[in-house]
Amino acid sequence: MLTAKELQIIELFRQDIFAEFTIREIMKKISTKSYSWTHNAVKKLQKENIITLKKKGQSQLCNINLEEQESITYLSLLEELNSLNKKLPNLKKIIELMPIDFHILLIAGSYADNTFTKQSDMDIVTIIDKKEEKKWLLNKLSNKGELMIPILHPYVFTVEEFLEMLKSKEPNYGKEIARKHMILSGAEAYFKILREASKHGYNG
Repeated sequence: MLTAKELQIIELFRQDIFAEFTIREIMKKISTKSYSWTHNAVKKLQKENIITLKKKGQSQLCNINLEEQESITYLSLLEELNSLNKKLPNLKKIIELMPIDFHILLIAGSYADNTFTKQSDMDIVTIIDKKEEKKWLLNKLSNKGELMIPILHPYVFTVEEFLEMLKSKEPNYGKEIARKHMILSGAEAYFKILREASKHGYNG
């Protein structure tokens, strides 16, 4: 079981999934004065395969280990706790519009990073596994979303489509979503897509 302070270390990687930090950088970012404590906490996370360490010069760089299921579980928990702390308009209505089977629901754009204004639409992104439901869901979200304040601007992708955008060498909206988003549901499935994309060279 991890302590709250140890979870803060994982939270750093939730905010930037492909980041690399030295132990001293982690110490500063989580506002801990003790290098010894931070070193021991990182070593504990390494032992549990949550964090990997690689030597660079005189320093050791820490990465989150997406190959470890426990890493994804903790990242998912922190992601959904983060979204619970945000007071998003029409959240209940949006969730009720989602399909009852597999889906990932994200907020993107200005509502994801709290830069929205009164004139902003809310960009919502749904990732599903059934291509045949894509048009139906997009129409449903568009029709219902036009009646909400703020107006919803929906995007619907299949898992395969979203993965291909991440794997692409060209800039695209999928990569924008990955850089700036808030996950409302399906966090574990989302991180598994990132894991698969990283095997094909995606690194944020």
